[in-house]
Amino acid sequence: MPCWLDPTGDGSTLQDEALTAIARRGVFARVQGIANILHRETLAMIVGGPTFKRGQECFTEGRVLGVESAPGELCGMVKPQEQGRAPYEIRIWVRDEGLAFQCSCPIGAKLQFCKHAVAVTLAHLQKERLTVEQEIERLREQLMEVSLKDLLDGLVRHAKLEPGVHAALKQICANE
Repeated sequence: MPCWLDPTGDGSTLQDEALTAIARRGVFARVQGIANILHRETLAMIVGGPTFKRGQECFTEGRVLGVESAPGELCGMVKPQEQGRAPYEIRIWVRDEGLAFQCSCPIGAKLQFCKHAVAVTLAHLQKERLTVEQEIERLREQLMEVSLKDLLDGLVRHAKLEPGVHAALKQICANE
C-alpha cells in the first residue's frame, strides 16, 4: 500500500477519510461477489483499450484511496490528479440487465465507464487475490500439522464425493 498523506495536519489520512466516507454508505459486509463476474479481461472489453489503460495507470500510481465490496456491489474512492479536488466516489453494481456504475467525475456524470471505475475494480481484484493467497498459506500451515494418515484419509473421502478432487489427485499422482 502506498503511504497516505495527512492533508489536514490533524493525523487523519486521505485513506482514513476515504474509508470513512465509503463506510457511511453502509454497504460493507466483506463478501466476494462482483469479482466473480468482473475480471480484468471482461473489464478491458467493456471499457475499451484507452480507458482501461488510463484506469490501470491510475491504479498503479496508487490513487485508489479505498475499495470495499458487498454482494453484487463494489465501491471505492480515487484521488484526483488535480490538487484541491475532492476524491471521486465510484460505485459498480450488478443489475438484471448487467453492470451499472456511477462515478462523481465528469466522465462518470456522462454515464460513461471511466478510468476511476477501472482503477477501483483493479484494486478490488488485487485485494481479493491477496486475501486468497493469505488464506491458502494459512491452510498450508494447518495441513502441515495434520498426520499423513489423516490427510490421506480426508483426501480419499473427498475424492469419492467430488469428481474434481478425484481428477486433481490423479493428476498429482501422475506427475510423480
